[in-house]
Amino acid sequence: MPRAEPRYFGPAGRVCFGWLHRPPADRPPPPVPPPRAAGLVICNPFGHEAVSAHRALRHFAEAAAALGVPALRFDYHGTGDSTGDDREPGRWEAWLASVDAAVDELRRAAGLTHVYLLGVRLGATLAALAASRRDDVAGLVAVVPVVSGKQWWRETRAMENAMQLAAAPPGRELPAGQAESVGFVITEETRAALGAVDLLGLERRPAARVLLLDRDDLPPNDRFAARLRELGGGAEVDHRRVPGYAGMMLDPHDAVVPGEMVRAVSAWLDRQVPAAGAGTPPAPTSPAAAGPVPVAPGVTETADFLDGTRTLFGIVTAPAAATSPTRAIVLLNAGAVNRIGPNRLYVELARRWAGRGHLVLRFDQAGIGDSPPWPGEEENIVYSPSAVRDLECALQHLAERRGIATSRALGLCSGAYHAFKAAAQGLAVERVVIINPLVFFWKPGMSLAYPAYHVSDAAAHYRRSLVRLTTWKKLFTGKVDVTGFAQVMARRVAFLAGGILRDLARRVGRPMAEDLGVELQTAARRGIGMRFVFATGDPGEDLLRSQAGSSVRRLLREGRLSIRRIDGPNHTFTPVWSHAVLTEALEEELDVR
Repeated sequence: MPRAEPRYFGPAGRVCFGWLHRPPADRPPPPVPPPRAAGLVICNPFGHEAVSAHRALRHFAEAAAALGVPALRFDYHGTGDSTGDDREPGRWEAWLASVDAAVDELRRAAGLTHVYLLGVRLGATLAALAASRRDDVAGLVAVVPVVSGKQWWRETRAMENAMQLAAAPPGRELPAGQAESVGFVITEETRAALGAVDLLGLERRPAARVLLLDRDDLPPNDRFAARLRELGGGAEVDHRRVPGYAGMMLDPHDAVVPGEMVRAVSAWLDRQVPAAGAGTPPAPTSPAAAGPVPVAPGVTETADFLDGTRTLFGIVTAPAAATSPTRAIVLLNAGAVNRIGPNRLYVELARRWAGRGHLVLRFDQAGIGDSPPWPGEEENIVYSPSAVRDLECALQHLAERRGIATSRALGLCSGAYHAFKAAAQGLAVERVVIINPLVFFWKPGMSLAYPAYHVSDAAAHYRRSLVRLTTWKKLFTGKVDVTGFAQVMARRVAFLAGGILRDLARRVGRPMAEDLGVELQTAARRGIGMRFVFATGDPGEDLLRSQAGSSVRRLLREGRLSIRRIDGPNHTFTPVWSHAVLTEALEEELDVR
């Protein structure tokens, strides 16, 4: 398959970002699929669901292109890599307008007269509503659509409550008129617009042909299917319950591409989308609009491939001023979340810091987000053995193409691990900010049954529990898992003993293998500043101190390493209030003025 093309499109002030997946032009057998008379526009769900489903939607697009159906997936205005943010007024209409802009862009870029729309959850709702007010939508694929906006909001609040996120400290509360949807902001105006959404009240059919895919673990949405069949002479509705939705919506590192859903959609498109007529001219081949585009006052963004094979992809955010910055900040993937970062945090940071004169690169390591894996490697591998090499490639790109003399790297979770390893291996970074690392040594196939961070976390939990009277009552009534407690404590003792042995071996000049203290000292000797940021209680700080021992204490005294704690947030800083707190801390640690 040809590499998907990144592109910006839409009206000035509401520019959207997307990917165009073109069908193969030529390849060895099997034969090239015939060009089709219509394309496919793919509409994201919202918020945390969009983050989880990112990889699955790319597979939907690739499967369509393999049939000869060009596909465009995109971010609505104020989401993902598009301009704007979720606090702006008129969100619902802006999202509908984004769907319209995407349809127009696909028709223009691929030379089409008609399109099909595919949407997941709230994206299916937007697709249905946008299609119902257009005449060029030939078909609709609705994957577990949100039929009632009020019901969606109730489900969102239930998930928010189930996560038991820490409440905002005094002075950090959301402004009046704003609420939270698992790390994303929903304004009162947006909530009211959502509350008015009811697909059972559609007055015009969205398309003549509809594929409605429901979850296989819940009752089917028969009322919506019936409504589609009633409208405007009736739509031809293929209604099925297909497995895969729940796996698609897991956290990105666990999310599973819904293979049966992808196959069902592909088979349906293959039957529905006719071949282009004989003599149809080839689709336009004009280069995609990859930027720079204005994304904020005085700030532009450019879609960039970072290597000659067009494998590594990133977004460069830069000041719009004529003077080019000489310092860059590189943001590394947090787990399997694509380059926008947890809850779109990286987009906010990049545009904020570019407004202060810095160049910021947020990119996907190979196999994550929109960077395909290197040959012979698998996708969605968080602790990829090529990640440090990918960062080195990004730094080289910045030096050669952007004239960047010095760079600083920042990462959360697995990104923190890769940033630290880059410092230990001598990459050209002057400072690394390491946020909530969960591991300091990783090998492919490493068991996750009792990883060090789980042992550390469990041991801390047991220590807190020992001061509670209810814990002792449960112990004496046989309600405590004594075996599990014993396993955790035994592993904890072995872990601490290993740290002490490594400390002793290092002091006598005979360091052992996988010595964190040696790696810290090596990075410090190279003059690389190391700034650790931990959510209070996150197990990473315990791992750092227990594995590196005296090296941490010495480097802290010398000022070549720092540790900062932030009270309240969870591991990925999900609560909206914590974004501002983390941003302030990072600006101090990065010296971003």
